[in-house]
Amino acid sequence: MDFGMKLQNLRKGKGLSQEALAEQLNVSRQAVSKWESGAGYPEMDKLILLSNLFGVTIDYLVKDNHECNQDAGSETDSKYFMTHEKIQDYLKYKKNFGMGIGACVSMIILSVCMPILCEDSQYETIGTFGFLAVVAIAVFGMIILGIKSESYGELEKQEINMSFQDLQDLQKKHTKFQSQFGVSIAFGVFLIIMSVAIIVFLDNTGYGEKVSAAQLMVCVAFSVFIFIYQGIKYTMYQFLVQNKKHIEEMRKEEKSLFSLTMPLAAMVYLILGFTQELWHPGWIIFPIVAIITAFIERIRY
Repeated sequence: MDFGMKLQNLRKGKGLSQEALAEQLNVSRQAVSKWESGAGYPEMDKLILLSNLFGVTIDYLVKDNHECNQDAGSETDSKYFMTHEKIQDYLKYKKNFGMGIGACVSMIILSVCMPILCEDSQYETIGTFGFLAVVAIAVFGMIILGIKSESYGELEKQEINMSFQDLQDLQKKHTKFQSQFGVSIAFGVFLIIMSVAIIVFLDNTGYGEKVSAAQLMVCVAFSVFIFIYQGIKYTMYQFLVQNKKHIEEMRKEEKSLFSLTMPLAAMVYLILGFTQELWHPGWIIFPIVAIITAFIERIRY
């Protein structure tokens, strides 16, 4: 198989038109058409770009080797090519998605403050109504975000390929993010620990359980927002920079117990709070469930 036929198969395998490929290589569509028809041949710098673009060797492109073509072609066809525009759209979507999901979950946690603070007062009914209204709005928001994420959800299950320049740029951003990620998570954990310390302090000063529980919910809500937003950005970079490893981890996470145990823990906490007024000691259920679930996960894998 000659160079022109190989180029045409690789281009069609990625779903690229001649115009799209020409734009990636900074050449005219006519130049690509000549290459594929055998009327012309690209210079070395364009061959290097083609090699990076399609994830094949220059030897494969220039040598007439049918067996090599089958191997390289099958490997390339199995990967989705991410153009520069597609990468930028994905980055923007994931950041907005992380902020949206983080805000919705934090709203649900913060809404618990309303029935807590309004308990045993003339505003108790208003507090309960406000709690349910905020939860309904937050759940609606998460459903909308989930629907919009379906197309990208399918993309994240695929092995991808991209240009060498795009990969280099992403690796630089990933390195910078890694230094920020640890600090952000540490700050979130610090907030939760401090909220427990504040509970002890407020109890000793006579402020009561309502104020203690409310400040705990505020700190937890802010920390959860940090965890969710930074966690989603972490998976974003894992998908783009360490694609194969990310897919393997996703297959494990599909079976994760956290998606089941943590919502159950939240439900039990609310039940204990509303029925037994155990807002203050009830929060301990979250770290206990997290530790037990993590232990079980470690055993499973």
